[in-house]
Amino acid sequence: MTDLLDLKTLVPHRGAMLLLSEIISFDEGQAATRAVVTETWPLTTAAGADPLVLIELVAQTAAVNNGYEIIRQQGPERDHRGWIVGIKSARLFVENLAIGTIIEIHSRNQFEYDNFREIAGTAKIAGQIAAEVTLQLMQAEQESIAPKGT
Repeated sequence: MTDLLDLKTLVPHRGAMLLLSEIISFDEGQAATRAVVTETWPLTTAAGADPLVLIELVAQTAAVNNGYEIIRQQGPERDHRGWIVGIKSARLFVENLAIGTIIEIHSRNQFEYDNFREIAGTAKIAGQIAAEVTLQLMQAEQESIAPKGT
């Protein structure tokens, strides 16, 4: 089944908000992705992207393996979107991300309980850590996110 899963299946973002370029690897507990900074990214000017986008890259990378885990456990028809993300901590070690910069992102579930996850993530540029991020994710129950009357 994993060969049928790609960014558009696992990550709910579309258009300019889909910042990831490719999935490197994933399983039920971790994911690795790659992204290339483009001028269409949010918080980006001709001078480059604000490093705050590194937090979003970790969140989108976490969506890869956590979306996969929901699909694996509950089937492909299960809506795995709708995560609420909180930033527990973020350390950014760069001041700017030049257009064309290649970023490798890793996320790992540190803790899981029901629909709650705590994620540890890093973003690296040329092998050097550009960000260390800890996120907390909560997913609403499917019944509570379904439109009324369904």
